[in-house]
Amino acid sequence: MSFKTVSVVVCAALSLAACSSRAAQDRTAPIRALLSADALMMVSFDTNGDLSVTRDEAEAGFAHEFTRADANTDGSLQPIEFTNWSNLVLGGSQIGPYRLDFDRNVDNIITREEFDTEMRARFSQYDEDENGALSRSEFVRLVGQARTPTPRRQPVAIGGRTP
Repeated sequence: MSFKTVSVVVCAALSLAACSSRAAQDRTAPIRALLSADALMMVSFDTNGDLSVTRDEAEAGFAHEFTRADANTDGSLQPIEFTNWSNLVLGGSQIGPYRLDFDRNVDNIITREEFDTEMRARFSQYDEDENGALSRSEFVRLVGQARTPTPRRQPVAIGGRTP
């Protein structure tokens, strides 16, 4: 085989390997989003712009989100209302938290109490230092944990030289 033929075969193999590794990453993308959708929503509760969400800001955010979700204003969320809210606020109904995370008695109705209970539990779970507020560093860490670590790639030698 000539050097030119070997070079073409090596380039083709490297291209194929790069494409297959990208496809594997794409298959895991929804899982990464799944872990951070509600944390990203909670970032929007920071009303005073201090890069921290206090419990009071969170409570106001929970009330706002429940009102946004309760389209028929009957004080409870039907499955279709929750799905619509999830699509709008969380980015899709296939992304958690899920309806049954809120509807603990599985009666197909999410009351304001059920909604607030689940949101408070999530707030407490994210509050790693247990100071009653979610700091920007706690949010960044949550999003970072949602991503799979990517190995650092080594430079590729070109013509016998490493760039």
